[in-house]
Amino acid sequence: MLASALLLTVAALDAPGLADAGAPVVVEHLSAQAEAAPGASTASRRPPLVEPGRAVDPSPMSSADVVAAEVSPLAADAGPLPMPPADVVAPEALPLRVEAVEVRGLSWTKPFVALRELQLAVPGEVTGEQWALGLTRLWNCGLFSRVDGRLERRPEGVVAVVELEERFSLNPLFSFGVGGGAAWVRAGLNDTNFLGRFLEWGLRYERFLAFNGGQVWFRDPRLFGRRLTGLAQVEWLFRPRPEYTRRRLQGLVDVLGELEDRFLFGLRVEAFRDEYSAPLAGEARLPVDLQGVLVHPSVRMGRVDTVRLRERGASLEVRTTLGVTSDPRSPVFLQSFVEALGFWMLGERFNLALRAQLGLSTPAPTEQRFYLGGLDLIRGFDDSSVRTEQFLASNVELRGVAFDSTWFAVVPAAFVDGAVVRAESREVRGLVSAGLGVRLLVPKMLRTGLRADVAVTLAGGRPQVGFAFGVFQFFSSTDRFAIR
Repeated sequence: MLASALLLTVAALDAPGLADAGAPVVVEHLSAQAEAAPGASTASRRPPLVEPGRAVDPSPMSSADVVAAEVSPLAADAGPLPMPPADVVAPEALPLRVEAVEVRGLSWTKPFVALRELQLAVPGEVTGEQWALGLTRLWNCGLFSRVDGRLERRPEGVVAVVELEERFSLNPLFSFGVGGGAAWVRAGLNDTNFLGRFLEWGLRYERFLAFNGGQVWFRDPRLFGRRLTGLAQVEWLFRPRPEYTRRRLQGLVDVLGELEDRFLFGLRVEAFRDEYSAPLAGEARLPVDLQGVLVHPSVRMGRVDTVRLRERGASLEVRTTLGVTSDPRSPVFLQSFVEALGFWMLGERFNLALRAQLGLSTPAPTEQRFYLGGLDLIRGFDDSSVRTEQFLASNVELRGVAFDSTWFAVVPAAFVDGAVVRAESREVRGLVSAGLGVRLLVPKMLRTGLRADVAVTLAGGRPQVGFAFGVFQFFSSTDRFAIR
């Protein structure tokens, strides 16, 4: 696994299109020194920029084409000169020929990273769809807390101006989860923009109830300079269950590829060794120790866009698992998992979020079956209280932005969680809960903030009030890319 991480690192640093020595670009940094190309200098500040419109998929264009595109310098070596007032071109006027791209606000991120997300082949014709989608990609990459763009008509032609506000990339990691009688806390460090090149490394310590574990990983969201995500990860983690405690050593490699921003193809391979010990409380029923390999091909259709604190769009992911294990009762098993996500922006402040999941499995080893409970799926129920090979679950949340500033935001939420499961006894059981919560977020930092929920069990279990605490949202479109 460490060899896989090294290969990903070398590929990320040496891949074509990742070097800065492509075409000149005008970049205005927040620092005193601008990383402009030879013959270029920083440009004067402009008035506030307009919000981008909704994106529609353009014709496919490779990242290499973007990095290799010629972007003309707009200023002389002598320094910034007074420029005449520029006319702002309405996006509705596109398609138009665009002569150059002017990127502002970068102090750490390399210019090619922003250009690679924009994917504008300039000088050349740019359509409205390409312009809007480029700005949306800058939002979705997660590196920036503000993305503004406009088109200016200047004496040398139409210039695309993009102003960015960077998030901190080197962050301490602290997260926790409490719910259904279980709790974990994680602490570590990661950098999502290593060397300013949109590479990620991380390490994390985990304490799950009384057990200690950890993870290390390396990820390249633009493997080989293209819209491929490569991940190598090694972990040593514990997971308490009602009848036993699982101790797992695992290594994995995960590759995801995007096609026209609306199709995501993935292949994940995991090799693991599980050992089991007595639970912290209750009667012990220990499975046999297990070794195995899991292969997960997947496809995700649709796209969900991030708009500051809210999301919009829909996606459907289908994942199949082929497992080969040392369990003589289930040496080979198959599983199917389907997840649908939908997000709708209501007015200026509200966000309706929906998640639906379906799981089906052939007879599988005990730990490889599906577990449902209050820690991560159905709030208000005990953690891992239901073990099944067939289930349908959903979560609906109405989120509202009560307060929003650069460093702090308050997002209250109301929710309903539910599931229908076929238990191991073949009994069909329904689970329903509802509640209220609040998220205290930090917009300047990625997936950061505290979440608190209180849920009341309505059906499927004894009436009780359950509390759940964690980081960021209970579910989000970015969960697919989160390290778990």
